[in-house]
Amino acid sequence: MLESQTDESGHPMPHGHRGDQADHDEQATPWIEPREAPPLRVDWAPLAHLVTHLGGVPMALWAQALPGGPVLLGACGLPADQQAGALALCTHIAADTALNGCLLDADVHPVSEPHTLAGLQPHIRFCLVLPVPSSSETNPTWLALLDTTPRSPEALADRLPGLQAMAAHAGHLQDLARQQQRSAHLTQGREERLGKALHESESRLNLTEHTGGVGSWSVDIATGQLQHSDEYASILGLEPGEHMRDLAAMVQRYTPEWRTGIQQRLERCAQTGEPFDEEIQVQVSSMSPKWVRTVGHAVRDGDGHILRIQGAVQDISAHKQAQQETLRLAMRLTTTLASITEAFVTLDRQCCFTYLNQESERLLQKTTADLLGLELWHDFGDGLAQRLREQLGRALKSNHRIELEDFFPSLGKWLEVRAYPFAEGLAVYFRDVTERRRSQEQLMLLETSVARLNDIVAIAEAGLGPDDEPRMVFVNDAFEKQTGYSRDEVLGQTPRMLLALDPAMVKLREMAEGLQETRQVRTELMVHRKNGASFWVELEVVSVQASAEEVTHWVAVGRDITQRKTAEDMIRHLAFYDPLTDLPNRQLLLDRLQKSLSQCARTGQHGALMFIDLDNFKILNDTLGHHMGDQLLQQVALRLTQSVRKADTVARLGGDEFVVMVDDLSTDPDAAAYKSRALAEKVLDMLREPFQIAGHQHFATPSIGVTAFNGDQSDVSELLKQADLAMYQAKSLGRNTLCYFDPNMQATVSANAALGAALRVGLREKQFVVHYQPQVDRLGVITGVEALVRWRHPNKGLIRPADFIPVAEDTGLILPLGMWVLETACEQLAAWADWTQTAGLSIAVNVSVYQFRHPNFVDMVMAAIARTGIRPHKLKLELTESLLADRMEITIQKMGMLKELGVTLSLDDFGVGYSSLSCLKRLPLDQLKIDKGFVADVLTDPNDAAISRAIIALAQSLGLQVVAEGVETHEQRDFLAYQGCDQFQGHLFAPALPIETLEAFLRNPSSGMVVTG
Repeated sequence: MLESQTDESGHPMPHGHRGDQADHDEQATPWIEPREAPPLRVDWAPLAHLVTHLGGVPMALWAQALPGGPVLLGACGLPADQQAGALALCTHIAADTALNGCLLDADVHPVSEPHTLAGLQPHIRFCLVLPVPSSSETNPTWLALLDTTPRSPEALADRLPGLQAMAAHAGHLQDLARQQQRSAHLTQGREERLGKALHESESRLNLTEHTGGVGSWSVDIATGQLQHSDEYASILGLEPGEHMRDLAAMVQRYTPEWRTGIQQRLERCAQTGEPFDEEIQVQVSSMSPKWVRTVGHAVRDGDGHILRIQGAVQDISAHKQAQQETLRLAMRLTTTLASITEAFVTLDRQCCFTYLNQESERLLQKTTADLLGLELWHDFGDGLAQRLREQLGRALKSNHRIELEDFFPSLGKWLEVRAYPFAEGLAVYFRDVTERRRSQEQLMLLETSVARLNDIVAIAEAGLGPDDEPRMVFVNDAFEKQTGYSRDEVLGQTPRMLLALDPAMVKLREMAEGLQETRQVRTELMVHRKNGASFWVELEVVSVQASAEEVTHWVAVGRDITQRKTAEDMIRHLAFYDPLTDLPNRQLLLDRLQKSLSQCARTGQHGALMFIDLDNFKILNDTLGHHMGDQLLQQVALRLTQSVRKADTVARLGGDEFVVMVDDLSTDPDAAAYKSRALAEKVLDMLREPFQIAGHQHFATPSIGVTAFNGDQSDVSELLKQADLAMYQAKSLGRNTLCYFDPNMQATVSANAALGAALRVGLREKQFVVHYQPQVDRLGVITGVEALVRWRHPNKGLIRPADFIPVAEDTGLILPLGMWVLETACEQLAAWADWTQTAGLSIAVNVSVYQFRHPNFVDMVMAAIARTGIRPHKLKLELTESLLADRMEITIQKMGMLKELGVTLSLDDFGVGYSSLSCLKRLPLDQLKIDKGFVADVLTDPNDAAISRAIIALAQSLGLQVVAEGVETHEQRDFLAYQGCDQFQGHLFAPALPIETLEAFLRNPSSGMVVTG
């Protein structure tokens, strides 16, 4: 048995371990892989154990005779305190030639007497010593077998051959260990010489790698161990002494986006030998990612098997940075050239095209492919070509820019040409000045014809300096006729003599700014005649340019628009003022409010908006007539105007609605709020005073909603809506009061509006479904179900009725929704009529007040029953107590008509609404439903228990059935049943279920429940 050599402490050393110095050498010379086999030794203890089995004895040992005395090599079955005695006994027997190495029975042989082992109880009686054959004649080794019972020669003869073979095998192992030890001494010197040479070679390799910026690496396929050079570690940013052991650590050094790719390439190289060469990034501590070139290939043995993969990394960050800088410069140049909006080309020193931008292609009507390499003038006439050749040649020789304008016949355009020389040639700009040239020519022609126009025409010469005012050099006949000034009186004068200082001077400054930007401006001015009268002129001014940059004259054309301005003023007043009260209307109010918001944003002032609505104004119109209402509105407008400052705005939106806008209250929000409240209360008190209308004293009270603003708001319509919401809140508080806007009002209104819009979409896209909750009697028989609508919203999931029915009622959508539920229930009853198990079930449908009060509700129920052919008494309509609040006679009449049809009528949520005993006895009801609010606490609240008992007793006395809603526990059901409740509904039996789930439930109801047939 061979094992690895042991260290100084006697513990086995792992194969290939070379101690601390070996680790150090491995780091210094990473390319040396240990190849020698570990030193061997004979493990004698297992051999001794094997001998006990071969010899059929409980004890065995191996020993070696050394100059200093026998040494125990290994033992089995001997306690530690008896091993020394056993060794001495066996040594004595081995040396006794008379025994020939075998003691069959110590009791009859005196050799055992001096030895302690032989005297023990039970003592050693049998001992066999066999020599171990060996090539070495010194230090013999022998095997000893011990037992407490004697042996006969015959029994020993059967086992002796196997024991001798074991001894021979052990000797062979011992010889192998000795031979290996001698070989190790012989090769040690040679390895030291090779190691030194290899170390020198690796030093030279490391220097070469460092000089070239290349690091090498290798991975053993069998062990997965990674070896790399010092330069590799330096490139990847490893700390001194840090070493990567495997491919996983190597892959982690690359940036996350490259790890998967490099791992796949390493795996393919290791599996198929596919080489790779990639430029990727690695992570370096405290530095930005570094670009490296990573190369790898496979190394195979003579049979083509891949032994390892090896490669190198090279730092190419500087190369990559140079590439990126070159790319940035190219992109910058491309962007610069693309940003030039004029036609732009470059020419070499022979005036041949080297670059054209898109605008130059459009202007020259040729593509870049058509013109590159050709002379600029190749397609132009001889005269133009000669002029261009001379001018561009002069620019190249003098290295100064040149500018010229010329007509290009082949293009049919006048072009301005500007050429700028540079080292490689010329940069040339083209500009189409055809229109400007034509304008110059046309101005010369028009000068002779404008004198006879009916419109006013004046031409002024532009000043030479920026502060010089233009001077009039021409006026036509219409100018003299309209202004009363002769030509001699105005020529040489500035146009300022015709304009008032204010506000015409403001218009004049605006004209000057506009002319500088566009060379053309149109405006309306008040012009003074010579006699002092004024008239409106629509004036258009254009520039006359001698060149692209030089304005020489201004031409002004005016038309008398006095009559139009008068009509516009009248129209504007009608458009922005209320004809009844002469107050600003909604449009003007919104305009002023927008300006006020902008001013508040600049100054930090706070303002307020008051929305005023007269209470019960319709009663006045209906009783005294609209003309009396108009007088009241006029007096209200007058009082409102007197209540506020002149700078504030009082507007009438229409009907009896007024708005007061006050701004510049204060920069302090608290002070502004105090002032706005004081003003609102002042308005409230003033409008409470009686009005005298055509000899009648009339009292009117207002409801006022107030909202504040400070410039942070941008939507004037939103502000008006806030004040309107606050006004409606004041009306809901009982009228004749004021209320400030609360953001919660807006949130509620907005949420309801959004929900209403979503309801319309849901109805159109059929997002609603009907779930059914079973109703059972006292015996557990399912007698029917209640149809409960659910909204399957595409984003919010299943929405319960309590979350959308109120909005459906407010928006009127409850009518189509309720009718759909009713028709769906009728269709389900018709479907169940064909199934024996469900033919006896009824369906209860909730009916909203708005739905019940629809004039055609009874007809719609009749139509649904007739269309589906159901038995009317199986349809149960559940009505709410709010029906009994008003219109009692109409309600009773409709219920009677439904009762005559055979429809079952139930009063839902009984005990929480408006019902009274006097009303109850008149209603043609079949059933009362106890509200689930009473059922929930019926076992814990004595009041709820008493109410439930009273409802049941009342129903029984009137001959009505009782259904309890919201039954959740057996105790609730038992209590209600004991009190005489007929039917039950709640999660104790089943929740509201989709029709598919319900029908499956009906086929297999819960324990204690059955379905009526």
